[in-house]
Amino acid sequence: MSAEVLAAAIAIAFLAAACESLTAFGFALVMVPLLSLAWEVKPAVVTSTLLGTLLLMPLLYEVRGHVRFGWVAPLLIGSFAGIPAGILVLDRIDASALEIVVACVVIVAGLLVYLSPRLSLERPIVPLSLLVGGMSGALRAATSMGGPPAVLYVLTFEREVERFRAMLLALFVPSSLLTIAGLAIAGQISGDVLTATAAGLPAVALGALVGRWARARASQGVFRLAVLALLFASSGAVLASAAGGFG
Repeated sequence: MSAEVLAAAIAIAFLAAACESLTAFGFALVMVPLLSLAWEVKPAVVTSTLLGTLLLMPLLYEVRGHVRFGWVAPLLIGSFAGIPAGILVLDRIDASALEIVVACVVIVAGLLVYLSPRLSLERPIVPLSLLVGGMSGALRAATSMGGPPAVLYVLTFEREVERFRAMLLALFVPSSLLTIAGLAIAGQISGDVLTATAAGLPAVALGALVGRWARARASQGVFRLAVLALLFASSGAVLASAAGGFG
């Protein structure tokens, strides 16, 4: 791993952590497309998964009192079922093809979240939760971006910021821990990945503090705009990365 890639990983980890701390999702949406511009996409995905999980655990502790376990459980069951398929995709797919998958995930997610104010549910629906959880788990393992389907779904029935964050974090932390175990078994956690993860940890901690400071001063309207801006901005970076892979 070159010094340039390591420096890029540290800077991008800071930005991604600030976004995650502010919105409760988005670490991988920032980390993977930007880091894959400087590094190969597969180790970028695995590094994002490791760093993102380390960031999520203390965030979940902060909002533990807002978690509705009965609502989260079907999402978790679906997520656990989807993870093995995602790891298989990551292990076998071509790197450039994976970048295209990442681009599609981010673009579609941005459009759907943009349209989501027109969608509304009183409470989660169990079969739909299982389906969304499965999609989230598979995407998290394959691309480190399990957030988009879950974000869209949770926004349809949970608009209060802290409960929204708690719902997502209660899904993402167990799902990410299981994904890391699967990635280790599949031999995807290399020495370079561990080096980038260790170097990025201080930046992640600092970014989380910045995001927390911003969250305390943001209205719910600003919060939603931040979510949407994050998705659309990331989609442009992913497209650039994917185009470069075929250049």
